[in-house]
Amino acid sequence: MRNNKMTNATKLHHSIYISTLLGLPLNAMAGGLGITVQSSSVGGNAATGHALAEDASAMWYNPALLSSMNGIQINGGIAIVNTELNLTDTGSTTPAAFGNGQVDGGANGMVDPGGTSVTPSLFYKRDLSARNMAFGLGINVPFGVATEYDDDSFTRYEAVESHLQTVNINPALSWRVNDKFDVGAGVSIQVGKATLTKAVDSAAACLTLQARVNPAIDCTGNGLGVANLSDQSLDSSVSIEADGVGYGANIGGVYHPNNSTTLSLGLRSAVNYDLEGEADFDLNSTLVSTAGAAVGLAGLTDQDAESALKLPASASLAFAKNVSEKLAVHGDMTWTQWSSVPEIRIKFPDTARTDSVTNVQWNDTTRVGLGMTYKMNPKTTLRTGVAFDPTPTPDAEHRTPRAPSSDNLWLSGGISHQMNKQVGVDVSLSVVRPEDATVNYTGDTGYTTRGEMDSAVYVGAVSLNYHF
Repeated sequence: MRNNKMTNATKLHHSIYISTLLGLPLNAMAGGLGITVQSSSVGGNAATGHALAEDASAMWYNPALLSSMNGIQINGGIAIVNTELNLTDTGSTTPAAFGNGQVDGGANGMVDPGGTSVTPSLFYKRDLSARNMAFGLGINVPFGVATEYDDDSFTRYEAVESHLQTVNINPALSWRVNDKFDVGAGVSIQVGKATLTKAVDSAAACLTLQARVNPAIDCTGNGLGVANLSDQSLDSSVSIEADGVGYGANIGGVYHPNNSTTLSLGLRSAVNYDLEGEADFDLNSTLVSTAGAAVGLAGLTDQDAESALKLPASASLAFAKNVSEKLAVHGDMTWTQWSSVPEIRIKFPDTARTDSVTNVQWNDTTRVGLGMTYKMNPKTTLRTGVAFDPTPTPDAEHRTPRAPSSDNLWLSGGISHQMNKQVGVDVSLSVVRPEDATVNYTGDTGYTTRGEMDSAVYVGAVSLNYHF
């Protein structure tokens, strides 16, 4: 096992009546927002085999594993994620202040906000032999999501489009202390960009302006009364695009009790983002003509928006054991501090608007998995793994239509082939089966989205490894 030579921008939506960032979008690859597959070799064993340090991508899980790899290596690849998510309306309603009427669900009562997305990665490792050290550089996507509902969906007042991506640049060093211990550390520079959009119910907006800004506004006489709630033909829309940079660190240690066993512990700090962007409104002409100056007084005009977002710390404990010359067993347990995201708070510095707060109350999670790696011959290796990845969402009332995640069961398989001394190719496929779940989410705007969710996720990955 051990080698002889010692690896948002965010388009937020806020409505006139109660502005809000509606939670974080669904990530189909993990219980929260994390991207689990960072290379095909890891994808082939459900992310349970990184203690084997088979290629430079292992540095993402623990920088100390760089000392367990030979020579200069480059690992580059992509993961392709296809999400099939069906959310069926079970009685979504308008705000209680307006009578809890049924939300018009558009063409039908079932929506599929999933789709296909691609996440790339690149890892580099080289020895610094004069100091018994190794250097690594990782460029990858640690958090990301892409979901999109139809414009006439029953979810539209809480979610239409959600795109979030972070790019992580992570230089790291490892040091071989002795034949038993390796240690490592690195820093992370992350760039985040996201897009969120949603519809604004023009009738509800008008009635709220009438109640809170100007009682003289005649909503009913202009076709924007209670009878016209959730009329898709009258909808307005709002979005915010923003971006930010976050910083963090990672450290790790590796212990080799013998030549066939490796124990790995990797820790990643939280990453704090200060997201800055602009809120853009596309208002229905009837709403504008009816509300007049109240639109501006209520902050329904284009303006700046900002948010402090803390993406979670994590700790990964892994082992790998060569039980024979051909077979290795391995496992991983990863704790993620999703409780660092109890809420999303949006501030609007250009207006007197109060902060928008979305209460998600996420829980910490612990992902566990086991896998096997089998060397068929000197050139070909087979991998498999299974893992359980729980959702941080505590209950149906906190499962937003942007993030209707549930507990995940992973089944993975993969194969690698060494084409020559320098070049190897890895291919993997993971089938992720999220548990069926219920959505019963009431946002700050007062709309309640109720639905039943069933989904399936397929993750294919391919990586190219080059040894100098």
